[in-house]
Amino acid sequence: MKKTIFLMALLLNGSTCFSIATDEMKGSIAILSTGVGEMEVSMLKNEDDNWVLKSVLDGGRIVQREENEIFSFDENGIKPLSYSFKQRIVFKKTSAEAKFDWSTNTVTYKKNKKAGSAGLIKGTLGPSTSQLQLRYDFRELNMNSLPKELTYTVYWRGDVKERTYKIMGEEDIETPLGTFSTYKVSRNFPEGDERSQTFWLAPELDFAIIRILNIDGRETDIKIKSFEIID
Repeated sequence: MKKTIFLMALLLNGSTCFSIATDEMKGSIAILSTGVGEMEVSMLKNEDDNWVLKSVLDGGRIVQREENEIFSFDENGIKPLSYSFKQRIVFKKTSAEAKFDWSTNTVTYKKNKKAGSAGLIKGTLGPSTSQLQLRYDFRELNMNSLPKELTYTVYWRGDVKERTYKIMGEEDIETPLGTFSTYKVSRNFPEGDERSQTFWLAPELDFAIIRILNIDGRETDIKIKSFEIID
């Protein structure tokens, strides 16, 4: 179940290849169809004029989950500022948080009772904003001349590592929201790793990721149910 819940957070949600024009940024609210209840994923501005990427899952007594990433922009694009995560599955609780200090290029983090720090490099993305960067990079790509791969530098669970996505081509995908023409993208894993993650981005929905198929011992398929752009 943990893998399923993690994947739901990716559904709308980094070297960065393309910049994002802040005057083109729009908020959004989406509802995801899952096997343990509905999840709401939103991206809205806060009172400090920063963006908040938030996901909330209410799975009753089985699971409760909330994830928040606050970010802004500079000349390098998305700039993560803080991240928090809380989850309860039955009686087991998990929490994590991270604060990004760009004046010292350091991220300090906590995961349950463990604390530490890691170095940042220019363009490092947060756990949630890596998929957001993928979405906005697609907005800037020449669809008639797509690259084979997109590579990002991402903070995740105390480490800063590269994450690469292979662009597979176009495909029509059926979801509870309807059928969409999409671009299919697959995350690269080390050779010999039997895991796979495939994403489908819909141009009609501002290149939102409308479906994720994950295979890691078992298959998990998650699809979008509703999506709204907020000006």
